[in-house]
Amino acid sequence: MSKVILNTLMMDKKIILDCIKKADAAPAIPGNDVLTGFSGAKLIALLGNLASQFCDEENAYLEIGVYQGLSLLSVTMACPGTKAFGIDNFSFFDRDGKNLAIVNERMHRLGIKNAAIINEDYEDALEDLDSRTGNRKIGLCFIDGPHDYRSQLMCLLLIRKYLADEAVIVVDDSNYRHVRQANSDFLTTNPEFRLIFEAYTQAHPTNLGGSEKEEARMGWWNGVNVIIKDRKEMFSRLYPPTLRQRTLFENDHFLHTVQFPEAIKKYAPVVVRLAGLAGKRFSKELTGKYRSLNTYSDGLKKENYNPSFFD
Repeated sequence: MSKVILNTLMMDKKIILDCIKKADAAPAIPGNDVLTGFSGAKLIALLGNLASQFCDEENAYLEIGVYQGLSLLSVTMACPGTKAFGIDNFSFFDRDGKNLAIVNERMHRLGIKNAAIINEDYEDALEDLDSRTGNRKIGLCFIDGPHDYRSQLMCLLLIRKYLADEAVIVVDDSNYRHVRQANSDFLTTNPEFRLIFEAYTQAHPTNLGGSEKEEARMGWWNGVNVIIKDRKEMFSRLYPPTLRQRTLFENDHFLHTVQFPEAIKKYAPVVVRLAGLAGKRFSKELTGKYRSLNTYSDGLKKENYNPSFFD
């Protein structure tokens, strides 16, 4: 019987709470000059803490969205007995086509042997994940891939059948309102999963400065939602904050039925600029504060624990 199964027979709220509290109280940037990327110190610490409890040689760590390997390689160093897989086709934030080589070079420099890259689109990889992971179950899944509503929801839906009986999903960039909506819709339609912790910053770190940006870098970066597969029903229902009015999502229908829907992608930067100019004529309640990367997370709680932790 694996270490994780033995541990989770006794798994209780305190063990999970300790994983979060330790990350919150004493985060640390990885202790080497090899790993760089965009993430918060608390988030990296949390992934390592959770992986130590939910992953081992039989129950793997899975990451969707690798970029240059900061979180993936940090977890593998923190949990050398855990097999880790990162899914990424490196189609975003990789203008020069170098990110895969950067990840491989960093693995070589750090002597990491327990990580593997699945160089595919996340949907293709998750259609038959077993063949890519040696039929391992997933004890911890970190979702940091494409953040549009559909992709976020599909990641959550597709990973379900591969999860271990005791498993955790960590969703990065949960500051974004549409990511929170996808998480909320998943929780509503999959009641065996429960939100146990959420943390937000006032804006995307790119739109922050000074001490606020440093706090995000040392903290939860661009927001996080932690979801547990709660077959034992230890936790009460909790949902990330969303708009009750669904107009933004309902208007998606009109976007897809215009005459040139594919042209929107090409001209999106122009549309963003025009929208920014037009936004100056509308009230602040109807427009974002920034030219881009608006999260609509200002006013949300910095941190919120599921109340069942303290029953």
